[in-house]
Amino acid sequence: MKRIVTLTLLLLLSVFQWGTLFAEDPPGQVAVSPAMFELNIGSKPVNESIRIKNLKKNPVTLKVEVYNWTLDEQNKLKILPPDSQSLDQWMIINPVSFTIDPGNEQVIRFSIRPRTLPNPGEHRAVIYFAEQLSPTNPGGVEILFKLGVGVYGYAEKIQRAASLQGVSLDRASGTLKVDIQNSGNVHTRLKGEYALWKKDGFPGFKSIGSYTNWPRDKKRPEWFLGSGSMNNTPVLAGQRRTITTKFDPPDKNTGYIITVSGTIDGKKIEKILQ
Repeated sequence: MKRIVTLTLLLLLSVFQWGTLFAEDPPGQVAVSPAMFELNIGSKPVNESIRIKNLKKNPVTLKVEVYNWTLDEQNKLKILPPDSQSLDQWMIINPVSFTIDPGNEQVIRFSIRPRTLPNPGEHRAVIYFAEQLSPTNPGGVEILFKLGVGVYGYAEKIQRAASLQGVSLDRASGTLKVDIQNSGNVHTRLKGEYALWKKDGFPGFKSIGSYTNWPRDKKRPEWFLGSGSMNNTPVLAGQRRTITTKFDPPDKNTGYIITVSGTIDGKKIEKILQ
């Protein structure tokens, strides 16, 4: 008897050029580009395309599904019923079902054609590519994936009005917490990096870029303990959310500080956490 496990990967929160799904069948990869869309919409149609490449050893058959969505209190995607202003109701996609042979690509085209004048602000959809059951695998466990690409449509007039309410450090759990209030009508996100320094070793924010981009093959100065990207999960319009970023704390005997630098809606953020 076959057991089916569905693995869902959402790329709508991502800003990578290519999103890649690693399945159980090595090399077992499916790649999608782009991983997210941010589009200006209005009375005229908007046309775009998505490329999916099959890096698996076997053909993969996909079915396309489109939904309206939001983020819940835990910052997890929640499917919403469609309404007259939801982007999913204005989208035409072709093809909606297809098979990709190993090593080949499929281009999926979509058009956004509003049936009514979009209200000012953000309209969202998620395009799911759901793998279908393979008839050539009669037994055992089959891992199926469901790949999601986010589409943000912006209708004039756009208002960006996010504010940073606070940044805190939880040393015990190795977590940074960023509290963001979004009073605008489109989503916002923190775009930035964190860095760990020995106490009294921080060179200042003007010099931070040369350290956060430190070559991996070059030994770091002893006072620079590491860095990483901040979690850039979006905060949707009208929401207040705490976005958490995990980091690897240094040795317990090492006294350290953490700096957070980046932007929210173009406004510079620079924080030192003791």
